[in-house]
Amino acid sequence: MPTLISIIVPCYNEEDNIDRTYAELKSETAKLSDYAFEYIFTDNHSTDGTFAKLARLAKDDPSVRVARFSRNFGFHKSVLTGYRLARGAAAIQVDADLQDSPSVFGAFLEKWREGYDVVVGVRRTRIEPRLVQNLRKMYYRLLVRLDGPHLIPDAGDFRLIDQSIIQALRRIDDSHPYLRGLISSLARNQTGIPYDRAERLHGESKFPIRNLVNMGVNGILTHSRAPLKLAFYTGIIVASASMLLTFYLIISRIFSNSAWPAGLATTQILILFGIGLNALFLGILGVYLGRIYDQVRTRPTTIIAQTINFDDMSKGPAALDFWPHIKAADELDRTGLSS
Repeated sequence: MPTLISIIVPCYNEEDNIDRTYAELKSETAKLSDYAFEYIFTDNHSTDGTFAKLARLAKDDPSVRVARFSRNFGFHKSVLTGYRLARGAAAIQVDADLQDSPSVFGAFLEKWREGYDVVVGVRRTRIEPRLVQNLRKMYYRLLVRLDGPHLIPDAGDFRLIDQSIIQALRRIDDSHPYLRGLISSLARNQTGIPYDRAERLHGESKFPIRNLVNMGVNGILTHSRAPLKLAFYTGIIVASASMLLTFYLIISRIFSNSAWPAGLATTQILILFGIGLNALFLGILGVYLGRIYDQVRTRPTTIIAQTINFDDMSKGPAALDFWPHIKAADELDRTGLSS
């Protein structure tokens, strides 16, 4: 019997890409005759015709499974839910715009057969401004230094993970998941495959500069305490410098015969500088405290409003135990979590 592989495709307003993506996925997976495939599309509450097209595909093809969320929960939670819903011996995540080519699936599976539990696509080239490329490279290398060598520079979300990693993801409760770091930290044997990222042909990118910055900050905050350490050491340096300056002014005042100016400007600058540092570091503490608050509330990662070809989720509340932190909308109504 062919080994089942799950293909995870997160979607948000991808109406122009759905048919092309489905056709390309079917074409490439048909070449891999040793495997059977299921295609899990997670619709992050699209506002265009994405879900209608997915529903039509699922009606004609039982291997297409669709889960639509009650609202937009963000990219990483959408992908995480797709992994948790996967039934395959391994799962491959690919974006709906197909900038990451399904032609790499065969290489992923070959490495998986060799014993690797995580196989990531390493972007060799990508079509974007040179400045953005350089900033990405700097960020990935910074994250490696902060979090550890298990992170592969220039690796994105295009990856294959083994069922053992999927089982671990089902047990982990993280209110702000950063999957690139999380999956790499769970891997026992990880490798990368270089590939060239294509240009997006249809629709708009869901990651403008603002979203990229937010995702980058999330990666640092999730996998490093460096901002807290920075606040601590900077505070020590500023406090030490202030003590030395105070000591210098006292000595100068005692041994100098010249009259000292009032120094109003200097005083105001130092006061404003201290206020600015306090505001910055309180902000850093506030971000971490906010994440702790989100974590202790134990809200479900995503709320699924509609499913297609998920017969196992329609059997009642007990079936939901197979997917921790994922709740169907009707189950939330029964338990009162939606209020």
